[in-house]
Amino acid sequence: MSGIVTLEEFLEILNEEQYIDIVKLRNYARHGIHPQVRGEVWLYLLGVLSADKSQEMTTVRNKFLEYEGVSKRIPSIEKDVRIEVLRYFRHRMNPTQQRHKQDANSIIRSSRSIDNFPEYSHESGQTTAESGVGGPHIPRILPSTQYGLAIMRENSNVDDSELINDQRRLSHCVENVLCAYLNRHLVSQEEPAQPERESGALQSEYLPVHMQKEFSWPFHPHSHPGDQINNFHPSMVYLCAPFARCVRAEAGMYFAFDRLMGMIREYNETCPIPQRVATFLTLFRKTLPELYAYFEAEEVDILSVATSWLQHLLAREMQSHDLMRLWDTYFAVPDLLDLHLYVCLAILTNCRDALEDLDRSETMSMLFSLPPLNVDRIISDAVNIRLSLEHDEMYE
Repeated sequence: MSGIVTLEEFLEILNEEQYIDIVKLRNYARHGIHPQVRGEVWLYLLGVLSADKSQEMTTVRNKFLEYEGVSKRIPSIEKDVRIEVLRYFRHRMNPTQQRHKQDANSIIRSSRSIDNFPEYSHESGQTTAESGVGGPHIPRILPSTQYGLAIMRENSNVDDSELINDQRRLSHCVENVLCAYLNRHLVSQEEPAQPERESGALQSEYLPVHMQKEFSWPFHPHSHPGDQINNFHPSMVYLCAPFARCVRAEAGMYFAFDRLMGMIREYNETCPIPQRVATFLTLFRKTLPELYAYFEAEEVDILSVATSWLQHLLAREMQSHDLMRLWDTYFAVPDLLDLHLYVCLAILTNCRDALEDLDRSETMSMLFSLPPLNVDRIISDAVNIRLSLEHDEMYE
């Protein structure tokens, strides 16, 4: 199958009265889902909605009631959740700025002329590329920097009330979903059980032995989303927000997010983050030796980049449109977390020329805030890299 699947083709499947052809829907979704039906298709692909439509109304009603029955309040962490959600929407939920983004290199270089505007912040994960560029149509959404305030003054006549209202609505949805998710998985956990602590200790002792020495680092068993679901991690916001953008019902957002977190949690149990990062760095050095050597010479912190990329499916680094296109394919394949490693390698392959022209700080800025990408090409390259590496292993 080739070419773009039309909205009508998706609707033809979704409007079936008795049974949704999930196999056909997956084949369509691999090539990208039309934005108008993306949320509904994701729910089917993730198994939130059943392919059998005979009991659809009953199933939807039960899920709605189940979600409504979960508390959306956690006083001890609500403030932390709200801060992270606001930070996300302040920097990421600005569709107009995405249309005005310049080439990543020019953004990074021109940012040096802006006083008091940092190139990269490890706390927020934001860069100059995330904060928009000048133009008459940039909405004035909760500016958090001097640059944002300058844009606000230059565009004082911009009517952004609709965008702000939409931001508030989505922020509220994400807060509710995250608190409901954490409450749902909080089961009398004042103190973790002793076997769990022992398991974590054994895991931390076991992993470094099976990793190449240069790729090992202190292991923190509860530091990644999905490892310890009853602890809030800022990455949860990035993983939840795409569902808020395309799924209409808040209950649907919750169950889709819950399925994704379940996949990540299960995958982390068999392939922990340190192990995957070590594999990624090994393959990076093998497939792109010149770029790897350049990163080493420039002292680029590729360890933190790889950990972030692999940890939450590029939800923090990719532009929203590109991310959702990537997730269309991810949710349509059975091994999305295996494929993800090769997608990360494909991104480095496609950005190699630009990265080799940057210094250390510029490289970090670009890697933590990726420029617009040809996602279809990235996915195709990822599949080819995977096949090539498997072929090499077969004949070694």
